[in-house]
Amino acid sequence: MSAERYAHPYTFGVEEEYFLIRRNGRRLRHMPRHFFSACRDALGGRFGSEMLQTQVEVQTAVHDDPHAAEQDLRTLRRTVGDIARRHGLGILAAGTHPSAQWRGQRSTDKPHYDQVMGELQMLGQRNLLCGLHVHVQPMDPGRRVELMARMQPFLPLLLALSTSSPFWMGHATGLMGYRQTAYQEIPRTGLPPLFRNQAEYEHYVQRMTDGRAIQDARFLWWALRPSLAFPTLELRITDACTDLCDALAIAQVYRCLVRHLERRPTLHAGLHAGDQAIVAENLWRAQRYGFDAGLIDLSSHRLVSAREMLENTLEALDDDIRTLGCAPQVERVWHILENGTSAHAQLERYRERRQAGDSHADALSHVVQWLADASVVA
Repeated sequence: MSAERYAHPYTFGVEEEYFLIRRNGRRLRHMPRHFFSACRDALGGRFGSEMLQTQVEVQTAVHDDPHAAEQDLRTLRRTVGDIARRHGLGILAAGTHPSAQWRGQRSTDKPHYDQVMGELQMLGQRNLLCGLHVHVQPMDPGRRVELMARMQPFLPLLLALSTSSPFWMGHATGLMGYRQTAYQEIPRTGLPPLFRNQAEYEHYVQRMTDGRAIQDARFLWWALRPSLAFPTLELRITDACTDLCDALAIAQVYRCLVRHLERRPTLHAGLHAGDQAIVAENLWRAQRYGFDAGLIDLSSHRLVSAREMLENTLEALDDDIRTLGCAPQVERVWHILENGTSAHAQLERYRERRQAGDSHADALSHVVQWLADASVVA
């Protein structure tokens, strides 16, 4: 272990959101109390509800060892999956549920969620979406706002590697990652403003709270944000990954990027509105095509393949990968690139069933069953 790693290991934590389904195929509209109680008894505060009752969230402990984090996340998924099965339920780790309908969804009865639903109204009811959130603590938490701006050019690649939301309300959307499109109905989502420093960010938050637009910074739901609860920079743009190993790979790439940017304070330091507009275009390309159609390189202004962008990124991160001891996890991103994301797998299974003569509804049911099986670890 290097002296630097011992001094600051860039600790991280992973949060995953799952959909709940009934194993008998009937629509689930609310959280079964016995299931929730059993999960809380087994996992304590590391298991929780989400804004809508058909969604749940798990949280790993704080880690500096990616192998321990993987075992932690496996335990969380296995535990929730086993308890769900005993209650006639299943879990789905994906950005959207292929056939779920947002109408009739019930919100979770908590003061925070009541407040959010009161503000968002129908938009909150339509928030039938699940994400992968990754927290990383930089060496200097006071630089999180600066890092938030300089991290933005990397967000489209991270999204492209995580896409798992090609269906919405029983329809093939034509997008690999529809979750972000649906999520951006909600205010204060998408790319955060290009604050230059912590003072500018705090001034913005103060004005928003003074104006009673928000209660606190928890109501800023950007693709990337400084956590209010932890000294971390929280990645929020990625879809929930069906394969747990994909989630760990993306988490470690992000962790390395935080270290890389903190050690190179000039990288993307001059990001301006025009650059952010290119990042926004790349995010659209990631939503629409995943990694299949390439992204615009911010420095050369040319369209490059995801493979080239990933090669360049990982080459630049080589020292960070070695220092943080996460090479096996990062290597997994090449498996994603070669074999596809969950979105690729869902679409492939849907097309196979349609070509075999299944109806649209039966083909979608097959996709849901595959997601249920693939989301649970042995």
